[in-house]
Amino acid sequence: MDSLYSMLALDEAEQTPGKSGTPRVVLTDQLDLQETRSSVWYISPGQQTTYHTQATQEELYFQIQGPGQIQLGDELIAVPERSVIKVPPATPRRLFNESNQQHVWLVVGAPPVENDGRPIQ
Repeated sequence: MDSLYSMLALDEAEQTPGKSGTPRVVLTDQLDLQETRSSVWYISPGQQTTYHTQATQEELYFQIQGPGQIQLGDELIAVPERSVIKVPPATPRRLFNESNQQHVWLVVGAPPVENDGRPIQ
């Protein structure tokens, strides 16, 4: 029988760099998630994630610590702490940080397709 739950302390979790070099905790791997691809991203001042779309995944961006900043298409959006944004697959997006404090985001994508991101040059 499967365990009733899995728990991970983020302060003790393994961080790995994303394609942009931005540190993240890949919850999908560390919690053995089956139905979503999920990560916690740590965006330091001056950092940004790769500008991209998704082929299939709808993504949910939950701003944990911030306030955060996200680019959706040509629009730059200030995201208050503890706010959530849903982004359809074809919408170009990137997280960025022009503030002087770290931003922390929980990003959840479904369905759980690996290598679904499509970088935009």
